[in-house]
Amino acid sequence: MILFFVLLAVNIAVIIIAVSFFNQSYEQTSGEAPPEEPQELEFILTNSTVETLINDNIPYDEFTVNINTEGITVDIEQKVLGFSINSSISGEPVVSGSNIIIHLTDLNLAGLPLSEDALYTALRKLVDLPDGIAMSETERALVIDMSLFEQYFGVELQADKIDYENNAWYFSVNNTF
Repeated sequence: MILFFVLLAVNIAVIIIAVSFFNQSYEQTSGEAPPEEPQELEFILTNSTVETLINDNIPYDEFTVNINTEGITVDIEQKVLGFSINSSISGEPVVSGSNIIIHLTDLNLAGLPLSEDALYTALRKLVDLPDGIAMSETERALVIDMSLFEQYFGVELQADKIDYENNAWYFSVNNTF
């Protein structure tokens, strides 16, 4: 009789194992991978590299950008009433949100001996800036919208910090790679 119960226990164990083996359920997965979070790629460019990138890619021949450890200088050559007028603005760039602000430190409008405020007002009226670049109405500053980078360079580029005095511009690219 003990053998009968042992045989019965073995049969029950085999039946339980067989039922559990054939009765397993699995989650069905979709063929799509889960969406990836955008990855941030950070890099540092030198003053001369940023200068070259700007001068080579901006489609305005009347602007020439020079960047060094003193700041940024933009030389502007405009035709007004058939005359060539050479102007320049110099400033110190900083990042502010989604803009690069160049606080102007030196203005020159064809060598005219005018006050800085008068020169800034004249430059605002005479110089036709491309979309995404504007002269501030509240302070002597040039405001550059960073969305221009995507237009000219083909990537969403974010300036994180500008340390032109130490020859470093910190950028990041937010994209899915």
